[in-house]
Amino acid sequence: MCGILNKYIRAILFSSITVVFLILISLSSIIRLVDELRKIEIENYSIFEVVIFIILSVPKDFILFFPIAVLLGGLIGLSIFETHNEFIAIQLFGYSKFQIFISAIKAAMPILLCSLIFNEWLMPNSEKMIYKYRDHSQNNFYLVSEKIKNFWFRDKDNFVHVECVTTYEELLGVTLYNFNKKQKLNKIFYAKRAIFINKVWNLLDVTELCISENMHTINNSKFSCVEWNIQLNPKILSMITVRPNILSISNLYNCIKYFNQNRQNSRHYQIIFWNKILSPISGIVMMFTALTCTFGPLYQKKMGFKLFIGSIIGFLFYILNQIFSVSSAAHNISPVFSALIPSIVFLLLSIMIIRIYS
Repeated sequence: MCGILNKYIRAILFSSITVVFLILISLSSIIRLVDELRKIEIENYSIFEVVIFIILSVPKDFILFFPIAVLLGGLIGLSIFETHNEFIAIQLFGYSKFQIFISAIKAAMPILLCSLIFNEWLMPNSEKMIYKYRDHSQNNFYLVSEKIKNFWFRDKDNFVHVECVTTYEELLGVTLYNFNKKQKLNKIFYAKRAIFINKVWNLLDVTELCISENMHTINNSKFSCVEWNIQLNPKILSMITVRPNILSISNLYNCIKYFNQNRQNSRHYQIIFWNKILSPISGIVMMFTALTCTFGPLYQKKMGFKLFIGSIIGFLFYILNQIFSVSSAAHNISPVFSALIPSIVFLLLSIMIIRIYS
């Protein structure tokens, strides 16, 4: 009998969460569609291209709505049990509130796993497809030639400025500033082009300026081709030149590793990395919050009122998450801690509320 009850609870909650996801993603897609239809004449898109863009944006919406969808779906599913007085029958069969919570988590488990799958594979790939598709639709062969200009990066004791990144295997206007151990400018290299061939960068048409320690003497040399041994390769270049929030979890880890090796600040990437890794925990906390509200202050309240309060709670969770993400970068707070704080706060509040109403 317990197995049947467990399956019944999971079925109701899973279907409720799925319906909420579909509604939220549909609303977001409609708003995005209206916005894109306004740009058709300006950006020279077709209706078919707009539809493709809307479909490819679904993974990003899934990740955005994940916590609030679990919360609202949990509230709706648990309210169905409450409306039909099924909680009483379930508890008569020996099911405690904790067992109901475990069944609720099991119902949400496929959604929780989907959040990791979307963060690792679907969302990054869909974003790449959006960029590539829109680029080809506008007849621009290289997207990066228009997007990445005046690009700076560091390689050990060298600071490098790139005027234009045409492809991830070709750079134009490369200026390299080399500093000695006393942090004084030692050499300046300027190359008209840099090409990645046979797993190494080659600088073409190179001008080298060697500066003496007293800064009084400058020697000028020219070379047709110079081999450039740096840690940066086309794969890493393709990661650090896009917005970090669209990178997969594994690519974020590689970026963090690269920045740390070059003594650069990787905190922003670490915050996004841990937010994605710990997203299932936020889903579990939102489900527990839904259970707390159902058995606590929202018991026997109307469905519309529950959804209104649930929307406010979900919005507060999102705002709190954004605040601590910014605070972590600004005030040197641990990225792991900043990613966990919103979940910890809501978990503690939920425990306090359920103890008061129990």
